[in-house]
Amino acid sequence: MSSPHTKYFCLFVSVIFMLMAAVSLQAQVSIEANQPLRPVLQKEAAWFFDKTGNLSFDEIKDTAFTAYNKTAASASQKNGTAWAKLQLINNSGIDQEYLLQTNKWGYFEAFIMKANKQTDHLISGSLLPLQNRSQPSNTNAVKFLIEKDEKKVIFLKLKAGYSIYLHNDISLQLVKQTFFEKTDRQRLLWQGLFFGIILVMALYNLFILFAVRDISYFYYVLSIVSIGLYFAFYYGFGIEYLWPRSPLWDTFCFTIINPFTGLTRILFTRTYLHTPHHLPRINKILNALALACIATLVTGLVCYFLKIDLLKPMVTIIGMLGALVLIMMLVAGIVSYYMDKYDPAKYFIAANILLVIGAIAFIFRETGLIGDNFFTRYLVQYGVLIQAVVLSLGLGSRLNKMRLQLATETLEREKEKKELIEQQKTELQQQVKEKTTDLQLKNSMLEETVDQLKESENKLSQLNQVKDKLFSVVSHDLRNPLATMQSFLKLITEHREKMSEGEREKLFAEAQQSLNNLNELLYNLLQWSKSQMNLLQFRPDKLNMKAVVDGAVRLVQLHAHMKQVQIKPTVEEGLTAYADKDMIEFIVRNLLSNAIKFSQRSSEVVVKAFTMDDHITVEIIDYGVGLHEAKIKILLEKHTTISRRGTEKEKGTGLGLLISKEFIEKNGGHLQIKSEPGKGSVFSFTMPLYIVKLTV
Repeated sequence: MSSPHTKYFCLFVSVIFMLMAAVSLQAQVSIEANQPLRPVLQKEAAWFFDKTGNLSFDEIKDTAFTAYNKTAASASQKNGTAWAKLQLINNSGIDQEYLLQTNKWGYFEAFIMKANKQTDHLISGSLLPLQNRSQPSNTNAVKFLIEKDEKKVIFLKLKAGYSIYLHNDISLQLVKQTFFEKTDRQRLLWQGLFFGIILVMALYNLFILFAVRDISYFYYVLSIVSIGLYFAFYYGFGIEYLWPRSPLWDTFCFTIINPFTGLTRILFTRTYLHTPHHLPRINKILNALALACIATLVTGLVCYFLKIDLLKPMVTIIGMLGALVLIMMLVAGIVSYYMDKYDPAKYFIAANILLVIGAIAFIFRETGLIGDNFFTRYLVQYGVLIQAVVLSLGLGSRLNKMRLQLATETLEREKEKKELIEQQKTELQQQVKEKTTDLQLKNSMLEETVDQLKESENKLSQLNQVKDKLFSVVSHDLRNPLATMQSFLKLITEHREKMSEGEREKLFAEAQQSLNNLNELLYNLLQWSKSQMNLLQFRPDKLNMKAVVDGAVRLVQLHAHMKQVQIKPTVEEGLTAYADKDMIEFIVRNLLSNAIKFSQRSSEVVVKAFTMDDHITVEIIDYGVGLHEAKIKILLEKHTTISRRGTEKEKGTGLGLLISKEFIEKNGGHLQIKSEPGKGSVFSFTMPLYIVKLTV
């Protein structure tokens, strides 16, 4: 057993070692003058690995940090958090603005403790939109100012989020702001030049595609654009310019862009080298690789939309698949040139040699099989540019060969057709001449037939209108008076003894009125039917207007007397018209009858006839119910009637006014209506004045 002194001694030594370890972990990272880039070694920082990823800064800032432990770092994995603690001192003699950079992490936070015990919280990370990052760039970095001789304690929080952002070795480095901007300008310059060349070559081949309609150019343009998109993603142009608000897409896009690039390369190889016909075995391998690219692309889309983390294994799968596609492209070109003697294949081989070497080196570098150097990083881009130039020449050579072959075939066909064309030319001319004559004759006959059909159509349309109106009147307006007469006669014959003398007289008077209405309806219907079927002859002659007006007044006098309506005719002395006597008498009688029908009992109707300018105007004025503007407009329309009851329920069909309008137009005049509801109406029409022609 050990003595108590031995125990105390061991405890003392342990405390000493712990203090020494703590002192070593608080070692300062010194910033010296003229030091634009200062790598921070893992041993210069103290580390703490939170396996749960739930601890906050306040919970860990006073926790004991230890030296970097790769096993502990691996154990934390993507759900955990790595914490680093640094102490910086500015020994450069001036204030400096620095960026603290690290590998690509999903989330990267820095807590900078100041002398006044306040803490600045800076954030970055590949899973944050660009505008939310402390340094808005593709790199994971935070920017801060450190004054001369100032000491800062910085806590760093690193969280992967996705497997692609897991790192066993954590890289940290301090970069002077001016140096970072200089190197970033160089990146923008050289990569921008690369993308510019890619864009020019894509547009050049796109124009050729529109000109020649060769599907090979379409696939080649797609392959150029997709490889450009991949390098835009790789060098940060995607998140910085194309999709700054879509960090998740920036994380997953390589799983979609790379398989699509491989697919377009395969399709281009098949169409450019005609592998389905010339190289069937190689074509089967290309088809299998195309299916693999499609499957990988679909997997990438599913992972992106469902946020499934298969990124780490997909890096290896996509890299190996891309290498196989490039190798098979080169093999297909070599076989096509040496076995089938296909001349454009030599351009295909020359274009792909450097690209295949550079791409395979780049893929191996990305998958961690070889190291990072200028050759493994940039040779693939040189290969892409050389491929674009050489394949453009190859496509041009292929196009020229196709054009030459097409021109030769066309020339041979033209020679064969020329004699046949000349032979058929004379026969065709004769046939055309005969057909032209025949067509002219048929066209003339067709025009005559069309004219006849149009005339028949117009007549048929008019007859249909007459038929429809006639049926309407017969079925409704004619049936009602007959039914009324039937009722009156039945009452008189069956109940005459039961009626008083006054009731019989009243019934006789109403029957007489109904008979008069029926008679007027039949007369109007006859006149209208004749006018519609052009059976009514128009015979204009010298016409005494006073006699016409007086005759019309006598015919309606009984109706006016029954309603106690006084008719006042005023006709200019010696007024003579040139018109059809029967039609004018009908017009005046109908307008007078309508005026009485719509006049109130014990009112008056005025009839005027006078000369105005070079024609005669007839006005029938009543002081009855009047008309609204809308109904006036309907009444003045051709082939339109309105059936209204009079002030004492007198029935009408509207036929009389319709016939009057047509008669007025036949006599060279026109109907006018002025009215106001409740104040009466003025119906007027014009007709030619009779002019005596003197002969010498």
